Amino acid sequence: MPGEQLASIEEFEGGKNTYLTPDGTVRAAAVGTKVYDLKRRVIKVEPKNSPMLPKVGDIIVGFVEMQFASMISVKILYIDGKKSRSGFSAIASIRLGGGRDRRDRPVFRHGDIIRGRVTSLLNSTVHLTLAEREFGVLFATCFMCGGNTVRVNDTLKCIECGAYEPRKPTHDYGLETFRQIQRSGK
Repeated sequence: MPGEQLASIEEFEGGKNTYLTPDGTVRAAAVGTKVYDLKRRVIKVEPKNSPMLPKVGDIIVGFVEMQFASMISVKILYIDGKKSRSGFSAIASIRLGGGRDRRDRPVFRHGDIIRGRVTSLLNSTVHLTLAEREFGVLFATCFMCGGNTVRVNDTLKCIECGAYEPRKPTHDYGLETFRQIQRSGK
């Protein structure tokens, strides 16, 4: 528990998630488990349920929670295939992801499940790229009727109402791919 005495400075040096008090005791700075390094004589606290933080290069799977004129906000569900409960969001430029098609319709819509790569953590904001072939819409439902869709070239076709929608589908687009990510990420 935070504030709990772990050792004295004569016994161990404080490591990660610890602090030193003026009287020379090493105390915990986070809730977690004590870890003693007997060779280096360092004690640290491994936090319990620490949030998984995205890093540059990580592959993100999430859903489009907001759309803006030239970007989307993505709620992160999985980081490198592992479920994320951190509640982080990321932003991605839709211009990098194919922008808009010739009929000036959005290529990403609210609720689409997307996959992208973290390119930057500038200003404490997670930035994604969707430009590569394996990134883009992983699964989406029909905007007209809410039915399931299938990939047809660079568009999606609803199997319920037959409507076509322009999107930037991934090379492995489909509900089954998303289900595999869900099963492996638990």
